[in-house]
Amino acid sequence: MKNTFLVLFFLVIVPNLNAQNADTKKHLLTNYVSTAELSALNMTDPYLSPLNYSGIGISYNIENSRFLTAENNLLSSQNKLKLQAGIMLNPQITAAMMYLGLNYGWGMQYHFRINKDFQVLAGGLWDVDFGFKDLDRNVNNPVNVDLATNLNLTGTAKYNIPMRRKTLQLQLEVQTPVVGFMFVPPGGASYFEMFQLGNQTDAFHFSSLYNKRGLNTKFVVEVPFNRSVWHFGFRTSDLKYSANDLVFTRNELSLVVGTTFNFIGFAGKKNKAPENFISPNE
Repeated sequence: MKNTFLVLFFLVIVPNLNAQNADTKKHLLTNYVSTAELSALNMTDPYLSPLNYSGIGISYNIENSRFLTAENNLLSSQNKLKLQAGIMLNPQITAAMMYLGLNYGWGMQYHFRINKDFQVLAGGLWDVDFGFKDLDRNVNNPVNVDLATNLNLTGTAKYNIPMRRKTLQLQLEVQTPVVGFMFVPPGGASYFEMFQLGNQTDAFHFSSLYNKRGLNTKFVVEVPFNRSVWHFGFRTSDLKYSANDLVFTRNELSLVVGTTFNFIGFAGKKNKAPENFISPNE
């Protein structure tokens, strides 16, 4: 009788317990956000020209985030990638500067849930920033490269607005550089002189709030539709840094539009779609 009870326990009770654990197990979702931006650009690069250049630019951004573990819904990681291109003119409209930019960042944020509709995220992000500027009018030094890496402070506020059938989400993001390293060539020094002849004195600099200040702010409204979720908003970016008695500026004002979705992978004909999702955007 005892052996029969043990057999029934393993055949009936244990599978049910495993099924209940599978039903209650949380599955991590990765939140993806892809956006396009149309920007008004304004830059000053005294290595190329003492004049201020302004124009338009376009950029494409990819961001993804997820919680570190399914059991901890307070700490998430994020990745950011930005590709940008722009064209700018001097005040006299006699010369054009072409700009190509790339920025990649990785960071972590802690989630403070104020209530069910409002949460604040705070953390840090390490990024690598690359920019290429071409000014044909400058015959001696027609090209300059922006190269920097920074440790940034980041913050995000998210607020849900329940509507009759859907919920809108307001998002405000801020980011500012704190410390890092940057490449700034001395005025008048050519790239041939610096890298072919090995004269790189005063080309690489430690950056801090003393010589590099910036603020990147983005405000978007997340609007759900029947089959997709869209972002609409604007972004401002102001950056000023100095070295070798040269002061550089880069300012942007952008319109933002994009989509967002949550992703999880599963495979196999016998594997059902998992339930009990957990997303860093909730």
